Amino acid sequence: MTIDQDSSAPIFEIDRPETYGQFLLTQPMEITSYLRSLEKQHAIITIYVDGGRKFFISTILAVDEATGHTFLDLANSDEIRRLTERSPELTLTAILDKVTIQLRVTNQYAGNINGRDALGIPLPATMLRLQRREYFRLETPHALPLHCKLARLREDNTTEVFNLSLLDISGGGISLMGKIEQSDAFSPGSIFPDCRLEIPGDGFIAVNLCVRKVSQQETRGGLPYLRIGCEFTSLPGTRLAQIQRYITRMERERKARESGLS
Repeated sequence: MTIDQDSSAPIFEIDRPETYGQFLLTQPMEITSYLRSLEKQHAIITIYVDGGRKFFISTILAVDEATGHTFLDLANSDEIRRLTERSPELTLTAILDKVTIQLRVTNQYAGNINGRDALGIPLPATMLRLQRREYFRLETPHALPLHCKLARLREDNTTEVFNLSLLDISGGGISLMGKIEQSDAFSPGSIFPDCRLEIPGDGFIAVNLCVRKVSQQETRGGLPYLRIGCEFTSLPGTRLAQIQRYITRMERERKARESGLS
């Protein structure tokens, strides 16, 4: 799946060594080890092309330690495949055991692994392994739940719209409550661009969501539902600040209630 970004390219932590230099890995054996882990865990890889203005979702098919090359799934779109081959560099991002991984590679090529067309990349000189403190996750009110509106294009080119309640929210993403019969629409790795996320006090803000985890759970009354864990992708700092302000305000109000101050 391929997504067009805003006209302005995103800023990656790997481009800010003055701030994140202590998280950069340069030893080839160490970098290869993490690539192997990404392969074994079938981790979702986001590959940014065209200077970061477009991206597609991939996974690592194989890591060839003998040659130092890694092979990944190609984009579905022929146009994006050509753009990927022509791009002077690619930026790869992933989450491995709740740790952000970023790679910057050049000299990518159309390869083949076990008879399957693939994107080949050489071993990068550096890898960013950024482990931050876990975002504080706020459970949203059950009585007056927040909502997020998502949409996807069906195979017949019609649009399917979902208006789902939030279960929780953090600076890294949200968990949504869906219906069991909607499971086909929310497979891990699915991208939902330009979703409308409700933020009390700020109305609705636009966010891009990537589905990371889906599980079937039950309410206290025993009714089954779908818990859909989504990660924000390419979230501008201003919108992240809006989300964090809301979380801080709600947590402050909760503590005030518990202490009897309100």
